Amino acid sequence: MHRAVLMTVTAVVLVVTGCTGLFQTEEQKDQDAIRGLIDRDSVWFSAGTEVDSAGTGGSCCDGDTWFVWWRGEQTHPDGNLVVEVTGDSAWVEWSWRNVGAIYTMAKPPDTTWLLWTKRVLETAAVRAVFRRDNGPATSADRGWRLGSVSLATGVSDSGNTVRIDSVRVQSTSNPDLLIVDPLNTFYDVTDLVAFSPGEIVTVTLYTNAEEARAFLHTFVLQWPFYVRAEFQHEGGGVFRGVWPAQVVPFPRFALFDLMHRNTIQREVWDYDYSGWLFPYQISEP
Repeated sequence: MHRAVLMTVTAVVLVVTGCTGLFQTEEQKDQDAIRGLIDRDSVWFSAGTEVDSAGTGGSCCDGDTWFVWWRGEQTHPDGNLVVEVTGDSAWVEWSWRNVGAIYTMAKPPDTTWLLWTKRVLETAAVRAVFRRDNGPATSADRGWRLGSVSLATGVSDSGNTVRIDSVRVQSTSNPDLLIVDPLNTFYDVTDLVAFSPGEIVTVTLYTNAEEARAFLHTFVLQWPFYVRAEFQHEGGGVFRGVWPAQVVPFPRFALFDLMHRNTIQREVWDYDYSGWLFPYQISEP
């Protein structure tokens, strides 16, 4: 008798489990399809989280003390994906944690090299818009495709006093591009801001931080691959740098880093950071 009851219960569980999809609403099916597209994406939703993992750092001096710093590998727990579907459009926000370490080798004039290790805790986010114009709702992806993406942002959780207020990008192809609200600034993935191969680009960061250091971090197809160049501080929290765009046509990302200088130059100071990730395209020559 017990065996018969167990078989009946098992059969019911299998039927209910197998039919779960039958009870989904059309909106839930669309949300699942979009989540699947994001999970399989290797450009727009994974490159952004890996850009600064084991990336290069930099060196500097403060008086007679030298500093060499770099970030270690990061993990990305606690991801949160929100998908809101309205008709044939869907709004997406993906946020996640960046957890790792930042290291500084300091060489005061009267001691040997010292190693400082600080924990990196960041919350990062990016937004996107999907469109259903890539086939019928009965197709594998229910007709959805990625339409546009925003800039991505990152902010330190372990204390945050520095902030990027806006970014100005200037070049021959883009004479005066001003970005003020990164998560609400969207670019069509088929029509990104484009630069010619090797084009000289001037980037200006307007920030609230007088006591900070700012860096451009990007990827090139040659050693050392990930490169970091420091912006010149012009006073009043304004940082400016000149950068030659890459040569090979492909979607790219530039990370604008802003850190309180004591993050690097003082042993007792929390990781204090703000960053924007800017998507762009190298155009065909």
